[in-house]
Amino acid sequence: MGHPSTLYLFSALVGVATLTVSLLSARRQLRMAEERIASAAARRQAQVERLKRLARATLDQARELRAARRRKASIDLACEDLEQRLAAAGAVDRRVYVLDDRRTPADAGWVVTVAHADYRARVNGALEKTALEKTALERWKRGRRFLVWGLDEAKAREKINARHPEHNGFSILSVKPYLD
Repeated sequence: MGHPSTLYLFSALVGVATLTVSLLSARRQLRMAEERIASAAARRQAQVERLKRLARATLDQARELRAARRRKASIDLACEDLEQRLAAAGAVDRRVYVLDDRRTPADAGWVVTVAHADYRARVNGALEKTALEKTALERWKRGRRFLVWGLDEAKAREKINARHPEHNGFSILSVKPYLD
């Protein structure tokens, strides 16, 4: 056997080598843990930024929705005001709807007034009564005027009945020649 000091020296060298390998392994594991922590922190920060962007977009959309609702309410009020002023002035609806623009040279123009007493129920009885819907329903009750082309009054009535039949609640109030 060798000298005891050589044995101690050899044991010390083996101990230092083992300690060095253990320190290197611990350092590598510590570096990997730091990288995982940094990666998780970066992912967390990216998620926080995404959530902030979504929150800003949601707030912007909510703001736009409130503004649109205010505009709608303002328009509804303006329509109601206009309807009231028209009713107070006793204004007559002068619109003429064109039923069909197909005609022959022999056809004459006819203004046919068509009414429907309960048009709301025909379309959808559960409709919300906005100012515009009320106006449209009132126009149907009073009668809408249509420009119809036909050889005579009977043909004009026939065309109107094809589009707005009596069995569906429509009625012809008047038929007059169209004067340019």
